[in-house]
Amino acid sequence: MASPALSQASTAFETDAPQLPDEQNTTKRYVLLRRAKEVATSQDVLLFLIALRILNALSIRTFFQPDEYFQSLEPAWEIAFGANSGAWITWEWKNHLRSAIHPTIFAAVYRLSAEISNVLRLTPDYRAELLLAAPKATQAVIAALGDYYTWKLGERVYGKGSSEAWTVLFLTVTSAWQWFCSTRTLSNCFETTLTVIALHQWPWHWSLEATGDEPADVYGLREDCSQAEELAKCVSEKDESIRPSRSMAYRLCRCFLLAAVACVLRPTNVLIWICLACFSLWKSSASGRMLKLPWVNGSFWVHVTSLAQGPATRRERIFLVLEAAICGTIVLAASAVVDRLYYQQWTFPPLRFLYFNLAQSLSVHYGRNDWHYYLSQGYPLLLTTFLPFAL
Repeated sequence: MASPALSQASTAFETDAPQLPDEQNTTKRYVLLRRAKEVATSQDVLLFLIALRILNALSIRTFFQPDEYFQSLEPAWEIAFGANSGAWITWEWKNHLRSAIHPTIFAAVYRLSAEISNVLRLTPDYRAELLLAAPKATQAVIAALGDYYTWKLGERVYGKGSSEAWTVLFLTVTSAWQWFCSTRTLSNCFETTLTVIALHQWPWHWSLEATGDEPADVYGLREDCSQAEELAKCVSEKDESIRPSRSMAYRLCRCFLLAAVACVLRPTNVLIWICLACFSLWKSSASGRMLKLPWVNGSFWVHVTSLAQGPATRRERIFLVLEAAICGTIVLAASAVVDRLYYQQWTFPPLRFLYFNLAQSLSVHYGRNDWHYYLSQGYPLLLTTFLPFAL
């Protein structure tokens, strides 16, 4: 009975023939077993990545950039232990260019570490070691989540359990740049993890034209059931226990919340989401014709490009705009409260950041990269030993 049931699971969307009770039970057991196996594998991978990045963080003894301290740990120390605690606060904090969300995370870690050391009555030397290791371990978990969701994003693109997805995991784990940089307490590292998780939640299939036979959630939004495992989960429309339980609306909400936090931390991150939204909201079409010019007895080709409504359905476009507005408002409100508590006045750091870097162009005082920087330096640094494969 196992083989016919598996065949039934793989072709559930191609036939309307009713399933017999025994076949339905076998199919349900098959799907539940696959889910249990996927969960176990994912947990094993996540625990391995956390252990690896903690080892990574504790073994790094080098200095990379001042911002790994001045963007996070120094203001976090001030938040945790007061203005007279000896924290080095740089001019960008005095001019309200940074959001206090990122250092607030490490301030909580510092306070928790201090309380633990008090409860355990640690000596000053052990207390200092704990205060040094705690933010490193926290950033290690953040980096591990970035690695994990990079792998999960690879599974969404190439299929669950595919060799390509495992190759993605191998590349991020063995990357020399990741080992050197990902466990440092830079706001860029936190932004990267938030962006990767948000990209995993993004409805990539909304960039494709609707065929009319895709399963939909309770809000009428297309579910992502293009892969084999997802098809198995959708195999029985009558059995609620094995249908997709998480709607795309909730995935989109999580996506925009994480993206909004990333944009508050680094306002330039908004460029990523503008591009992705455009792919879903609009599509371009090209046409052309030969235009004759009688006075010169010749003709030339006129190329016309126009924009039209994108592949996403009308309901999906509405949800996209509404979720972006709602989630963005929630994050901006939370950010405003956090910044109000830190700066002791109402301020909006992302706007001041853009004004400083774009309107005033004061960032040029720190240097300007050549036009070929990303090709000659950026990609080689990020890829290191994997550069030949990228070429």
